Amino acid sequence: MLTRPSTLLLLFGLCAHAAACSDSGSSSQPATTDDTLAAAGSTSMLPGSAGSGSGGEASASSGFSPDDRSVHPSAGCSNPAPGATGAQTLTSGGQEGHYVISFPPGYDPNAPATVGFVFHGANNTEVSCFGGGNCAGVQMSMQDKAILVYPKSFGSSWTDGTRDQNVAWFDDLLSYVKTNFCVDEHKVFVMGTSSGAHFSNILGCRRSDVLRAIAPGAGERLETSGCEDTRFAALVIHGIDDGSTGSGVPFAKGEEARDFYAQRNNCSSETVPPIAQIHAEVRMLRDAAISATPRGSTAGIFRCADYQGCDPGLPVRWCEHGEDGYDTTTHGYPVEGGPTTWDFVSAL
Repeated sequence: MLTRPSTLLLLFGLCAHAAACSDSGSSSQPATTDDTLAAAGSTSMLPGSAGSGSGGEASASSGFSPDDRSVHPSAGCSNPAPGATGAQTLTSGGQEGHYVISFPPGYDPNAPATVGFVFHGANNTEVSCFGGGNCAGVQMSMQDKAILVYPKSFGSSWTDGTRDQNVAWFDDLLSYVKTNFCVDEHKVFVMGTSSGAHFSNILGCRRSDVLRAIAPGAGERLETSGCEDTRFAALVIHGIDDGSTGSGVPFAKGEEARDFYAQRNNCSSETVPPIAQIHAEVRMLRDAAISATPRGSTAGIFRCADYQGCDPGLPVRWCEHGEDGYDTTTHGYPVEGGPTTWDFVSAL
């Protein structure tokens, strides 16, 4: 049976900010609201078969056309409504995996919902990501709109020696969610920060047949071969000074991911507004903030550009930000990333 750790509230108290659960330094990113934490504290069991996920690539595969906007209900539709948002466990590959799942207050077991998987950064947890510490703005902006799943990686990151195990973990979670809850199988998206963004890109390469969109923030494409069939909507977010101190992920890596998705989706080189324009604005605003005496706030320094001429159902959006992340550079997930991702995904 799915179990809910009794230490959930204590963990939220310790990890509401990234600094409490990360070795990457302090973060200015806010925690989620008290109402969300209160909901997470409710005790409840979820429906469906317990214990192990079905495992393997086939359990999650259900390829579809990206311009198909029809609703595709999962097997879990008509099941009893689930319990409250909270921490859960599921066995994957013989090991216990941990995750937090969030259901919108208006969840209808007969109305297929969008489902998003949100991946934390290295040396962080599903609890800190749900709490907003290193996944700023996500829960706050989507909690009443979609089913959100916040898994804990096997290993300290998503992309170390447990990478393949983490891909199988995603497969099992996706299969479990589809089987037990009412979701639209054509409205599955993944997003994450840093290591979680790398993992989003990896799933884009390996699991493009089940993804409607990806939204990596501060990530790079660690797997660049075998991705010939990659076709999904892509929102790529990157901080303008990321990687400038020798840590983090260089800004150019975000640009490379952006360019790959734009090319795969047959977008033109034109963006609205022009990328050069938003880059100049972000640069100017960040420079002004960090050179002010006393140092000014970098919150809200966020601009996006949409590629033109992309294939139907396959938009590509590029967003740059100048917000402080885990340290004084811009490596991290900006507060505007959450609502921007929902605006992007909900339009598909």
